[in-house]
Amino acid sequence: MNRYRTSYRVDRALAGLGLTLACAFSAAPPAQAARPADAWIYVANDNVGEMKALLASGWNPNQKNRGQPALMQAVRDGAWDVFDLLAADRRTDVNATNGSDETPLMYLALKGEIRRAEALIARGAQVNRLGWTPLHYAASTGQLETAKLLLSKQAIVNAPGPDGTTPLMMAGRSGSREMAQLLLDAGADPTNRSLAGLDAAAWARSAKQEALAQWLEQVAKNHQPSRASSSPPAGDGAQPAGVAATPPDAAPRAQSEQSAQQAPGKDGPSLGGVSGVRLNSYDDPPKP
Repeated sequence: MNRYRTSYRVDRALAGLGLTLACAFSAAPPAQAARPADAWIYVANDNVGEMKALLASGWNPNQKNRGQPALMQAVRDGAWDVFDLLAADRRTDVNATNGSDETPLMYLALKGEIRRAEALIARGAQVNRLGWTPLHYAASTGQLETAKLLLSKQAIVNAPGPDGTTPLMMAGRSGSREMAQLLLDAGADPTNRSLAGLDAAAWARSAKQEALAQWLEQVAKNHQPSRASSSPPAGDGAQPAGVAATPPDAAPRAQSEQSAQQAPGKDGPSLGGVSGVRLNSYDDPPKP
C-alpha cells in the first residue's frame, strides 16, 4: 500500500514541476524581430546578426543616415562585419555617394583597407570618376599599398580634383615621400598646379614638410625641360584645358613659397572632398 502511495506522490510532484515549467515558458516574451528603426544602432555596434535579419526582412541596404549610405556609415563606425555583410549584398550600390560626393571606395582608400577595396572594385566600384578620386584619398593619408592597387586598376595618376588638386599634391600634404615617388614613377607631373596656383611642393610646405617640399621642387625643375620640349611652337600660346602654366625655372622656389602662404593647413582646408573628410582617426597623415 505504501508503495502505491509513494508512487502517487512522485507522479504528482512531476506533474507539478511540468506545470511550473510550462507556465514559465509561456510567460517568457517572444524573441523580437530586428527593427528597421534601430538599423543605425545595429551598424554602430557592428551587430551583424540583427543586420542580417533586417536585410532578410527586406530592408534596403542603400538607405542613408544623415546623407551617409549604410556602407559608408559602416566604415565611419569601424563596423567591419556589417560592412562585409552589406558589401556582399547584391542589392547594395557600391558607387553610392554621400552629400560630399564621396564613395565607399574612397573611404576604403583613405583608411587603407586594401582587401576590402579590391573586393569592392571586383563588384564594380569605380576607380576613376570626375572630381575627387580614390587615388586622391589614398595619397592624402599615405596609403601606399592601396595606391598601388588603384594604379594597377588604371587609376588616372594626374586626375584633377574639383579645384585642380592632383594625387601628387595630396601626397605632398601627407608628408609621404614614398607615396610621392610611387606617383611620380606612375607618371605624375610635379609641375601641375591647382586652380589656386599651388603645386605639390607648396602643399608639402604648407604641411611643414620642408625636406619633401625641396625635393619636389628639384624633381619639378628637372622635369621641366622634357615638358618644354613638347610645348606648342612660339606664337601659339594656348594652354591645354585644365593645365596651369609652368612656372619659369628662374624662381620655382619663390613661387612655391608664395603659394604655400595661400595653401590651406592640414587641419582646416575648405576644399570639400578629401580635405573635408573627418573619419575618426583617419585624418592624421603618416610621418615621412
